[in-house]
Amino acid sequence: MKTVRALSKYLKGSYRFVVASFVFAIISVGCRIAIPFVVGLAIDAVKGGNFDIKIHLFVILGLICFGALFRYAFDITLSKVGQIVVKEMRDTLFSCLQKMPLSYIDSHQKGDLLLRLIQDVENIQTGLITGAGALFEGLIQILMTVAFMFLLNWMLALTVIVLTPISVVVSRFISSHNAKYFKAQNAEMGKLTACSLETITALEAIHSYGEEDKRIEEFERGNEAVRGSTFKAYFAACWINPMTRVVNNAIYAAVILIGALTLVYDVNLGFTFTIGGLSSFLSYSHQYMTPFNEIADASTDVMSALASFRRVEEIVNLEKDVDQGTAPIEGSVDSLAAHHIDFSYDGKRQIIKGFDLEIWKGHKIAFVGPTGCGKTTIINLLMRFYDPQKGNFSVNGVSTLDIPKRELRSHVGMVLQDTWLKHGTVAENIAYGRSDATMEEIIEAASKAHADEFIRRMKDGYNTVISNASGLSTGEKQLLCVARIMLVHPEIVLLDEATSNIDLRTEHNLAGAFDELMKGKTSLVVAHRLSTIQNADLIVVLKDGEIIEQGNFSELMAINGFFAELYNSQLA
Repeated sequence: MKTVRALSKYLKGSYRFVVASFVFAIISVGCRIAIPFVVGLAIDAVKGGNFDIKIHLFVILGLICFGALFRYAFDITLSKVGQIVVKEMRDTLFSCLQKMPLSYIDSHQKGDLLLRLIQDVENIQTGLITGAGALFEGLIQILMTVAFMFLLNWMLALTVIVLTPISVVVSRFISSHNAKYFKAQNAEMGKLTACSLETITALEAIHSYGEEDKRIEEFERGNEAVRGSTFKAYFAACWINPMTRVVNNAIYAAVILIGALTLVYDVNLGFTFTIGGLSSFLSYSHQYMTPFNEIADASTDVMSALASFRRVEEIVNLEKDVDQGTAPIEGSVDSLAAHHIDFSYDGKRQIIKGFDLEIWKGHKIAFVGPTGCGKTTIINLLMRFYDPQKGNFSVNGVSTLDIPKRELRSHVGMVLQDTWLKHGTVAENIAYGRSDATMEEIIEAASKAHADEFIRRMKDGYNTVISNASGLSTGEKQLLCVARIMLVHPEIVLLDEATSNIDLRTEHNLAGAFDELMKGKTSLVVAHRLSTIQNADLIVVLKDGEIIEQGNFSELMAINGFFAELYNSQLA
């Protein structure tokens, strides 16, 4: 019932199709169930010497045609329900992934998340919807069959009903032990998908290190684990059908034996039981057991779908990214400050310790330090991709924890070391943060970023369709990302190793454009090349998550401390 309630929330807009399919199922099953009764009447008529059974044949033909027509309508409407459920579920799941905390995304394999969005949702459609259809139609068929069986022979009907729970108990017993196998199968499939995605996206690095054979071996091990877990799951599930069929056939044999003995010995049951009635009853007995067999046949897909549904619901029911901010930023961003910030990604290793900093409008602040000292983490905390365990940032004296994330981020433009391009034209990629930008504004931004020249050399210029896999160099991709921030004109500019993949000549050309962009704006720069931050108003030197030095370039060089050591090591 819990699964049914959870699934019902995805039925929005499809209730009329559910009702229609229910009606079509009743008519379709009713036509099919009525046929053996008419056949029994025809047999009794022939037995009595009346061979004029044309009316019986026409009725049977009509029932067959109407039954087939409404069965088709039932399949169509049920398929429609399935498509609506899948679309609603996939929309919900994708929306939830967009609202997940980055900490959750970073701690889970991307391939496994992709598998939930694509394959698991498809499993739910083919499994739960197919199983629901079999159960839906099967219940109607059972109820109608029972009614006709009691009409023909109440004693035989009771015999069938009394023996039926044996089949249900056997099926239930086997199913209850199979769920763990399908859960393990989906988990192994998630690992294999993650391995495949990681390999495809890192193919250049794999080739450069000659790791192809190792990756093939790793994939084969994962694939073997999937094969093994799949075999176990389906081997266990395949016991359901033969076991239920054995029980059902035993029940069917018992009905034949009792019915035949009743006719042979002319047992007085208080009502007339004929050869035609026995023929009809045997058909009903078989039809009564058929739904149990069909549900058993669908049980493998259903159990796989249930495992997939739990994986989908795991994400849907997770706590979304916390955003309780209600205080808007009034006017422009005049001041930015960090107050006693402590932060750890895993709760074990402290990344940021007691971070305090005052940043004023128009100041250019550079963060420098060895790898792993917490430079990029400061950017992540300011953007509220993560929240500190202690302390906070403030904008104009208001804690960023009290400001809506969308509001905060609308004042910030960020260029990262890792580039990302969407599948679309060059112009669309530059205007990604400002979809209303004119072509003149896009070209101006590209010119300031020194990207206009190489864009015009492309086949269709600004209308050239590109993506991360379109063959652009890392530097060219970075220039397009820099053009994005040029177009947005944010109040706060964050550059996280933004020029690390650009050659020295282009970097020199960009320096002037960045200076123009940062005029009157607050800018925070995570710098790798220390020569690029000589004009910074304040250089913050980090080591092991703590500020160990701060000042402008001249002051830090005069101290002749850790910064001077880093700077001189780069010149050596």
